[in-house]
Order: sequence, then C-alpha cells, then structure tokens
Amino acid sequence: MLGFDDHPERTVSNLPDSPGITSNSPANYAASRHDTLEHQDTHIPKPTPLCRWSIHVSEVEYVRIPSPPPLVLKEVDPENERTWTPWPGEPSINQLADALQANLESNDFSNINAKDLPISATQVIKAAKNSPEKLLEEAFGFSIMGRNIDLIWDVIEKRKLGCLATGGLYPLHLATSYLDGGKTCCSVFNSLVENMPVGEASVRKLYTNHLNHTVLDNLMMAILKAHTSCSPSVVDDAFKKETRFAGEEVDICGRWDADSSCIRALLASGIPNIPFEWKHMFCHTSVQAICHCIGELFGPRWGPDINTPSGIFVKRCPNETCGLKLQLMPLHTLVVTAVHLASQGSNGETLFGILACLLCLLRHGANPLLTAPVSLDSLLGSGDGFECSHEELDALELAQKVPDHLICRWSREVNTGWQLFCHVLKLSQAEWQPKRPRREESTASDFHNEFGEFIENRDSEDAIVIDDADTEDEDRQPSFPPKCKDGSDCFFGNSWDLSTLWAAVQTEFLTYRRLGEEDAWISSNFNMESLLESLTSGNELSINLVQEDMIKDYCACGAFKDADETCPVIENVSKYYFSNLEDWYRSTFLAIPVHDTWYEFYD
Repeated sequence: MLGFDDHPERTVSNLPDSPGITSNSPANYAASRHDTLEHQDTHIPKPTPLCRWSIHVSEVEYVRIPSPPPLVLKEVDPENERTWTPWPGEPSINQLADALQANLESNDFSNINAKDLPISATQVIKAAKNSPEKLLEEAFGFSIMGRNIDLIWDVIEKRKLGCLATGGLYPLHLATSYLDGGKTCCSVFNSLVENMPVGEASVRKLYTNHLNHTVLDNLMMAILKAHTSCSPSVVDDAFKKETRFAGEEVDICGRWDADSSCIRALLASGIPNIPFEWKHMFCHTSVQAICHCIGELFGPRWGPDINTPSGIFVKRCPNETCGLKLQLMPLHTLVVTAVHLASQGSNGETLFGILACLLCLLRHGANPLLTAPVSLDSLLGSGDGFECSHEELDALELAQKVPDHLICRWSREVNTGWQLFCHVLKLSQAEWQPKRPRREESTASDFHNEFGEFIENRDSEDAIVIDDADTEDEDRQPSFPPKCKDGSDCFFGNSWDLSTLWAAVQTEFLTYRRLGEEDAWISSNFNMESLLESLTSGNELSINLVQEDMIKDYCACGAFKDADETCPVIENVSKYYFSNLEDWYRSTFLAIPVHDTWYEFYD
C-alpha cells in the first residue's frame, strides 16, 4: 500500500561508508546528501509549503445517528481513503502485536529472501514467540510513532501502560519525537501523561531517559529538527555519528508523514534526511503543539520539576585539572535553542515561537534566577584552548553574552524577537528577585522571598491572592509566587505585562495561520516591533489584540476565564470571531484534552 514499487531502484554511490565517501562524518554526509538531492531533484516531489493545523474544540452533546455505509469501490486506491474497506472490529494492541509476529514469520516486511539474510530468520521468529511482552512493547511503540490514539487507549484501558512503559521505551520521549501539530497536536502526549501510573512508570520517573535527556529537551530538539539546519551532533556529543534526528519523517507542521509521496521518493533515492529546503520557520502550528505539551507536562501538581537540569548542550571544561561538567538549566537550554534558531533557521524566522515557549515555561515556574556553569566558546564551537572559560551565568546573562558578530548577521525580524526574548527574561527576573518591604515597620520575615519557602507555606492562611486590591495597593508585598484567584501559583508575580503578553501570544497562535505563501507568518494583530518599542519605553503594551479589546478576560497568570489552563479554545480567548482558520481541508478538529485522571488519587 505504501507504493514503494512506484520508485525504480537506483544505485546511490554517495551514502556513508560507500566507496565514494572516505569519511562518514556529518559534514561529509551533508555534502553527499546535497549532491544526491541536486542530481535526483527531478524524481523527488516537494511537500506543500503550507501547514496543516489542529483546532481544539469544546465537545457538544448530541444524539448520534448511524453513518451511511461507506462506498466501496472495486479498486482500492492507497491514496484515497474513501476506497478502503472498513476496518474489521475495534482496534487492538494485541492484534497489532499478532500482525508483527505473523509478518516476521512470513517475511512480508522485506523483499529479501529469508535465506539471503545475514541472520537466522528462524531464530528471530523463535525469540519473538518467547517474548510476547517485548513484541507488545514494540507494537505500543509503533502506536505512538503512528499517533494511533485508539491503540494507545486500548493499552490504557487494559491497564498495561505501566508494564509497557518500564522496558526502556520512554513513551513521552517517543511521543515528542513524533509530534504532529497538523493532526493530533498534544492528544497523544496528553493521553500518556494523564494515564501514567505511580511507581516506576510515573511521569517523574520517565522524565529523563537513558541519555539523560529530559522530555523538555526532546521538545527543544523537535524545534531544531523541524526548523533549522542543525545536525544531531550540535545537541549532544553522543550523536556525533548520527546524521538525522529521530522522527524526521513526521513533520510537526503536518506537511508530510512517513507515507507521503515526497518522503517515499526521498527514501527511494537513498536520502534519509529531510532537506533543509523543505523546512520553514517556527510557525504557529508548531508553537501550539510545543506549548500545549509543556502545559500538559508541568501543569499537573504531580508533574516533574520544571527546573530539572537539562541533558542537551552538555560540555566538559577542557582544562584537565578542572573537567567540570557544564550542564545547563532549562531556560539556558532555551536560550541556546533560540540562538541556533536565529542563526540556522529558515527564511522568515521571527522568534515568535521561542518567545511563546519562554512565556509558557515562565508561566509554569521556570526560575530565571537559576545559574549554571556555562562556556559560551564551547557552546558555539569556538573554543580551542585548554583553559577554563566557564562562568556561572543565569539565562539572561547567557543571552547578553551572545557575541555581536553573530547577532549582526540576523535579520531585522529575528533581532526584534531576540530583544523581546531578553526583555521578557528581565521582567521575570524582576518578579523573582527578593523585594524589600515598603513599610518601615515591615521586616524580611514578613514575607517569603524564595519559592522553596513558599512551597512549605503554600497551604497556610498567609498565602496571598492576587486581586484588584493587591495590584492597586502599593503597600502590600505578596509572597512569591503569589496565588491567582483560582488558587494556582502565579509565577508572573505582579507583572501584568507578562500575563497580558502570555494571553496575547496564546490568542495569536490559536486564531491565525498563513493561508497562502504570500501571507505574513504573524497576524497584523500582533506586531513584534511595536510591542518591543512599548516594552522598552515603559508604555502600555502595543498589541492590537489588547488595544482593540479583542481578548476575553484572563487571570494574572495569563489563563483565560472558564477555559482549560493548558488548552484554551478559540471561543475562550476571543471576544468575537476573527480567526482565519476556515480552510477545512487543512484543519483537524480535536477535543480538549482531559486533565483530571489522577487528581483524586494524589489528593
């Protein structure tokens, strides 16, 4: 059905380890890949430059009526689902495992004769039969990679998620590697997060994988994979021999999938990597998927610690007498990701997406005051000495140390986005900084400066709630983080600039998409340059969405009234309908994710 027979066999002599290549280094492989693509470009169709997108909607109760029977044609066209025969019965993860077993036995996965294989097919089949749980785990992995919600829920309902998630599979990392903002958005990720059991298969236990990469690290890699020319070795030295990121065959913007004709032609031509020419800037479809996953991960009270050290961009001090492990904190990792996106991103990049990720992380408690040992020379690949070049820096200090000779190469739009990024970090730091009491009779013991102290007292009667009186009375000093009206933590403190900006950013990526190639990537309702000018001058935020009163009421943490905190929908954020997402051929409608599966248990 995948139609690989449509592509004639070709001999590709310039693949790694072939006679035409003396080294399989990423640089040599990139050059060979470019040559291959250039010579065979006529055989490879290019994907559409326009995204698909997912729209979350509130479920409406209605009386179901039977659907008419599908029109079954005599000839089945793999490209036309209307010609497919109905699936027999409900999907089952066991059926998929049985299919894997059967195809191993029949050798249907390969056109190579079993006798010609360098291993014994009989031994493989025997091992598979003796390890049914392992085969079931493989089937579960395929279900995540294929974003098959029905099969994933079959695992959940059979209470097998705990067993299948402890065998080295790391389902949350797998889900973020195959993130699809065009068809499923955060649905697969939410289903896994909300139904992870306690114990060894809990979200906290599986937050860091065998490579010491956190799930948040994987989301950063998803950004770099889809929107930059970065190679895997940039992210982790352990990937030096890797020439492609996991999940490249699935586009986060929904423009291609593993069975798309352009991907099939690309693979048939011997090119496993996605050409940089196919990629585009960090668009709203991708932004929405990434931000929703961040919210799904860190929103629940039982979620992992958002300030867990990162496992990517890790370096070692070259000084033999030092050898310090230079491990970044999450916001430092976001800064480095932003630099790579600005330097190696696609045409049209604005850093709106990175600004959205920053606000989303800050909203869920990422601490901008945390420092980490950083060597900018090592991070940028410019260090060639053997002396200590690292220093303790917070995320803003790291951003301010990005060299001017690098920044001057960025486009005007990227420079604007970068300055906004730094300004938001500065605003957040001001809220996290310990504040002196305004009243003379007040003492430092009258309020809590550190988040650790706040956690110890979060359920006491002294927890202060932000309301209109709090913001107007300058004599009152709330603890940090203060409480919103719904009782949740407000990590934006008293900065209504941050809360307003986060509300406006959410509204922007929920209501706008580029419909044609000539359209702007960001709507006229969110002008980055005028926003920066208003922030630097200290004036009211210059955002059309705010100034024209287009946004519904929101809380001090940027959450909208009567909306799901992680996944608000269009009618939750806009006072009237101004969205431009009416291209139904490119839209997928999804229910709002469920967020209460384990709350009663943990309470």
